[in-house]
Amino acid sequence: MRYSSLYVRTALYIGGALLTFVIIGAASFALIATMELRGYIKTRHSSLGEEAAVVLQQGEDALVEWMQTEANVPSNVSIYILDASGTDILGRSIPHQYANFINESVLAKAEPDASYQPVRLAPTITAPDGSQYVFLVIPRGISPWGNTTTVAGVLAVALLVIASVAWLIARTITRPVNQLQLAVQELAAGNISASVPRAVAERDDEIGRLAADFNLMAGQLQQLLEGRERLYQEMSHELRSPLARLQAAIELASEREGSNTDKQIEQEISRMNQAIGDMLRYASLNAIATPTKQLVRINRQLQDIVDSEQVEAEKQHCTLHLASEKGLNVLGDPDLLNSAFENIIRNAIRHTRNDTIVQITAQKAGSNVVVTISDNGNGVPEEDLPQLFEPYFKAGNARQTTNSSGLGLAIVKRVIDHHEGTVGATSNNGLKITITLPVAELS
Repeated sequence: MRYSSLYVRTALYIGGALLTFVIIGAASFALIATMELRGYIKTRHSSLGEEAAVVLQQGEDALVEWMQTEANVPSNVSIYILDASGTDILGRSIPHQYANFINESVLAKAEPDASYQPVRLAPTITAPDGSQYVFLVIPRGISPWGNTTTVAGVLAVALLVIASVAWLIARTITRPVNQLQLAVQELAAGNISASVPRAVAERDDEIGRLAADFNLMAGQLQQLLEGRERLYQEMSHELRSPLARLQAAIELASEREGSNTDKQIEQEISRMNQAIGDMLRYASLNAIATPTKQLVRINRQLQDIVDSEQVEAEKQHCTLHLASEKGLNVLGDPDLLNSAFENIIRNAIRHTRNDTIVQITAQKAGSNVVVTISDNGNGVPEEDLPQLFEPYFKAGNARQTTNSSGLGLAIVKRVIDHHEGTVGATSNNGLKITITLPVAELS
């Protein structure tokens, strides 16, 4: 079985961590055990046992008092003086981990006639009445779990090793995966130039190969989209020139003959010209990284549009009504914003019922300017609202007429997106479109 390089690297990190932990832990135990044994041996060879034997000549009570008050016992050992039954004269319990050792190697009595006598690993002291006591020295830190210092040291080493391995794994896996995720999010947000950093794409493992494949895919996608935009622009330029010449020729023919057919052809050519113009405008908005930053007074701009569209509203037997707060300022491209508002207002005029009002409001809400444009037409089916701003989308009630290129609201959305705003629609006794733009911060 062939293991991947990322798998091998992770396994080496974890294996190295375990090996480091075992080595440091064993060294810690060995060091502490050596220190404890050194104290134990020093106490065994000291004069404490002889002092105890001298005191015992005065009786067991004197030995008990000496143990409690005068005996100079080192802090790293414990001293037990056991009588013939194995009971400590101070009434203390022997640590359970030493019980078998003491019974077999300390308290075991020699057989009088045996040819082999076991070694007793603790000296004995004898009272004046012949009673014998065992003088037992036990190191405090030598146990299956060691002492508190040993446990704390091992835990500290474990935490250090775990933190080091976690950092290495995060550096090897988590950080490049996060960079890849950010690139994917940028691409999904419309940044076709998004790519994973070269340092990640050049890694010789699965993450590096995935990053390189993503960069290749993103590059091909960018070429595809740029080619499509160039096609839009070239097609628009190529078609508009002959259409303009054809329209001029028909106008000359119409003046000479006064034919109604010529007027109909002229209208159709005008619609084609509008559709091509919208296509060119929609494609050109893709190439805008950031719009022109100028101070745009929304209330004045809306008033100018309402004034210019009053004649068209009268033809459609409706009324435009603007209710706007003063001092509504945003930063952006005035021509693009004017195009977006004008497109929506004209669309509302075209679809509202006769003798109704197209209501336009503009107000400040927090850090945003909110513009709403409402008509009193047939509205749009609820299920069609999410796709209303998509290119060439046709609502279920055929709201988009043959005079529309199908790109008007798509252009509006792209303009508002370029200005870091939002646009949405609701339908209730007509269509209501709401545009939100960030307020200009003026110092």
